[in-house]
Parts: sequence; C-alpha cells; structure tokens
Amino acid sequence: MLDVFNIPGQQDNVNIFYATGATVFQTFQKPRNCKFIWMMCIGAGSGGFGGSSGSAGGAGNSPGGPGGAITRALYPANVLPDTLFIQAGTGSIGGLGSIIASNNVPGTPGRSFVSITPSSAVVMNIVCTSGLANASGATPESAATVAAAGLLSLGNFISIAGPSVAAAGNNVTPLGATITCPGANGSPAFSSPTTFSGASIVSVNLGTFSTPTITGGLLDVGGIGNGGIWNWKPLFGLGGSGGGGIASGVGGNGGDGAYGCGGGGGGNSGVGTGGVGGRGGDGLVIIITF
Repeated sequence: MLDVFNIPGQQDNVNIFYATGATVFQTFQKPRNCKFIWMMCIGAGSGGFGGSSGSAGGAGNSPGGPGGAITRALYPANVLPDTLFIQAGTGSIGGLGSIIASNNVPGTPGRSFVSITPSSAVVMNIVCTSGLANASGATPESAATVAAAGLLSLGNFISIAGPSVAAAGNNVTPLGATITCPGANGSPAFSSPTTFSGASIVSVNLGTFSTPTITGGLLDVGGIGNGGIWNWKPLFGLGGSGGGGIASGVGGNGGDGAYGCGGGGGGNSGVGTGGVGGRGGDGLVIIITF
C-alpha cells in the first residue's frame, strides 16, 4: 500500500474472504500503519438431511442442517505477523433421499480459519477459528476456545456456537441468539393418508424492517424448498426451507442455506424416495484493520 501524506488508503481496511476449497488458503497482508486488526470467522453451514420413504417401515423426520459457529476477535496489530493465511469453510452437501432414513445423513461442513501458516494442523499457529469442532449431523459447530486456536490468547475474543435445528415439524425462527440460521426441516414423517409441507424460516420484525419468510415446499406435489438469503446491513443469514412431502413419488428437495447457514431437509414420501437435503452455505472470514 502506498501512503500519500501519511494517510493510509481506505480501500485496504475491509477484507472479505470467501470459500475457495477445502484445502486452499488465501493471503492477507497487514497494511502499513494499522494499529488494530479485527476479524470474524463464520463457519460453514451443514447440509439438510435427506428425506425417506414410508414404504420401509415409515418415513423418519428429515432435519435441516445446523448453522456455523461465529468467532470475533480483536488484536493489537504488532502481535501478529505481517502476512496471515485465511481459509473460509466449505458448506456440506445435503443427505441423499433414499428409502432408509439412516442413509440420509449430510456431509461434514468446514470450519473457517485465520493462521500464521497455510495450514490448520497446528493449534498454536491458528490466530482465529469459527469453532472448536465441526458440525456433525444435526449437532451444530461448537464455540471456539484457545484449545482450537492458541493465538486467540493474544487478543480479546468471543465465540458463539452454531444454531441448533428446530424440533420435528416446527418452523425456524431466526436471529434468536446468533446471525447464522439452521435450515428448516423437511416434511414430517408420512402418516397415511396425510402428507405435509416442508417447514419454513419465518419472518422476524427487527424494528426498521422485517426479515423475509423462506417458505417450505408444498405438500402433495413434492414441492422444492426455497434457498436462504444473506443480508449485509444488518449482517445476518437465513437457512433453506424444507422440501414438501408426497404420497407417491419423490419428495421435494430442501433449499440451500446462505453463508454460514444450514440447508433445508428433504421431503418425505409415502411410497417412493425422499428428497435431497439442501446444501449448507459456505463460511466467511472478514478482516478489518484500523
């Protein structure tokens, strides 16, 4: 960065890093004259569970995927190296729709990292991470501690675990404790002769505006769930809604989650195959210097 009259350029103050692959690290160069570095690591969301079929002893419930954990940290610039390496976590795929509910588990989403080397293998090289342990199935990413990133001890930090999925059949109310959001559940277990719509992400009134409703997939036609949205001001994300159920045929797929948010669960089928769970949203890393 070139200083003019010793005034640092403002274009270098905010840096946003998006996911580029599970093994790829990006580079951040500390600007001259900065005194503090603030960073936020948002973990990736998990995919939703796939739907199943009532023809194999009754379709099970298909939860949405949990959202990613978030860690915010502030450091004096002089305690960190001039070059840092960033990896934003990759969202996991949703579970495949099948006949047997136990086959429908989604993949494992990635955590997000800032490190002094292009690796997350050594805890004492990690400056910041979104969480302590990756999300697994319906269990969200846990909050970060110095056990996950030893150099968190050089700054002030706060970490919040990812949001849990809603109970079977319930809609998701976002923004209860964190800005990431789980995916909504797919249609509840098939109960002859009744099918169900997928669960929705309901609207929340924030005073100046209301978040949108992410409507679940329709019943009886295997309606596809809708994708979540990401909002920058104020900063928050919404998960995907659940897929709708169907009496005979293929259940609806769950919607994909926004950054750090879970995918919707796939819809169940009375006789046929469940829908595919929506994909979890990728993580983000934001670094601001001043």
